[in-house]
Amino acid sequence: LQHAEELRTNLMADVSHELRTPLTVMESSLRAHLDHVYTLDDSEVANLYGQTRHLIRLVNDLRELSLAESGHLPLEKIPAEIQSIIHESLQALEPLAAEKNIKMENEAGPTREVSVDPFRIRQVIFNLLSNSLRHTPNGGKISIKTKIDEKEITVLIQDTGDGLAPNELASVFNRFYRADRSRSRETGGTGLGLSIVKAIVEAHGGSVRAESKGKGLGSIFSFSIPL
Repeated sequence: LQHAEELRTNLMADVSHELRTPLTVMESSLRAHLDHVYTLDDSEVANLYGQTRHLIRLVNDLRELSLAESGHLPLEKIPAEIQSIIHESLQALEPLAAEKNIKMENEAGPTREVSVDPFRIRQVIFNLLSNSLRHTPNGGKISIKTKIDEKEITVLIQDTGDGLAPNELASVFNRFYRADRSRSRETGGTGLGLSIVKAIVEAHGGSVRAESKGKGLGSIFSFSIPL
């Protein structure tokens, strides 16, 4: 009970902290406009619009995470081919990878059909690839592989990015966790992407894992789904 209360308190503090910054920016800008300190031009309106989008994304992510962790996230499972979902996710992120001159390689072998929600598994792969792109420097490399045995299929995403210290591996899937504390919300997202990955995979009866040999040595994020 004490641990649950600590988690609840920490979550409320984290949510308050994440909401405070965009709301403060919006309030101060609008107050200055109402006081005729300055007139809102297109750049200021664009900034306010960006803060609004961040708030909407944060609220949507929190709702989705809450549903998944409570076991109420609707899953529409059908027989699906993981390889095709991987291919679609890589195609969607190829323009972003090209901007940073990051090479993305699909090394996934042939896979068999598995009963999953294709939309949610695509979301998992998309979030993991986006995370790797965010933490991999220009000219880096990201590869995606699959392993399959009689019990489960595993998808592994390996990058040549920032890497993680040993003490960070257990925390990286926590809500609002950021390995780089200086990373802004604009470049670091809502801080809920990996938490949503974990919740969706566990809703499928699977598990997630993060591996790294240390800072600057890249990372491997993987998830396994029962066959």
